[in-house]
Amino acid sequence: MKNIKAIIALVIIGGGLMLFGSATFQVKETNQAIVLEFGEWKRTVKTAGIHFKIPLIQDVIYFDRRIRILDMPEIVVMTSDQKRMIVDAFTEFRIEDPLKVYQAVRNEHGAEARLSIITNSNLRKVFGLQELQKSLSGDRSELRQNIREAVFREAADLGLEIVDLRIKRTDLPVENSAAIFQSMIADRNQVAREIRARGEEEAIRITATAQRDRTVILAEATRDSEKIRGEGDAVAAKTYADAYNKDAEFYAFYRSMEVYKNSMKNNDTSMILSPDSEFFKYFNNMAGN
Repeated sequence: MKNIKAIIALVIIGGGLMLFGSATFQVKETNQAIVLEFGEWKRTVKTAGIHFKIPLIQDVIYFDRRIRILDMPEIVVMTSDQKRMIVDAFTEFRIEDPLKVYQAVRNEHGAEARLSIITNSNLRKVFGLQELQKSLSGDRSELRQNIREAVFREAADLGLEIVDLRIKRTDLPVENSAAIFQSMIADRNQVAREIRARGEEEAIRITATAQRDRTVILAEATRDSEKIRGEGDAVAAKTYADAYNKDAEFYAFYRSMEVYKNSMKNNDTSMILSPDSEFFKYFNNMAGN
């Protein structure tokens, strides 16, 4: 009799534990869950701990609430100038609304697959509006922001929050890298020739202006020097005239001495002149007679 009671007690306890286990579920700190009743949503649980549900009627589906990284394979995009390039990117996201994820794609794997399609589509769309040179430049912050905003809007409809989207690498396909580089070199050389031509034109203009200014300055300097020389000659002539009028004999003597000095300053005293020349009058007579 005692054994029967013990068995019954164990059955009751076991059944109670099974009932309690089927009526509860645990949500960890890294998870969130939705409760479904016959496939219909009843509630979303984001608080960690033990929660209750109706056994055999309600089911629980768990979703990760941590930030996840979706590393996508490289894709080939076409730029606005019809150039092909390789883009390698990744997305950081978290599941913000598990109900939307369940209704749209059922589970986390479906969410990653759909997000990969959305990201690839927007990468092609945004890069398709850019020229190759700008797409390959070091500063891609504006480009990345445009892609992130486009992906954010579509991902929000899936219940996903885009934390970040980064472009790891942009490059040219191996088969057309050489042709693209040669084209870019030709474009840069053309720009260099145009800049050099404008520089030479500017140099010619500056040189012509400088030559014109030099001619004007020299002409003005010559004019001013001739004017000053004329004024000096006039003053000298007046000075000589005044001196002659005061003492004509001394003036004649002084002028003769100047001529003697200038004619003999090269240490050459040989001259061929007539003996009765006026040149020697002060040699023969101090009075010059």
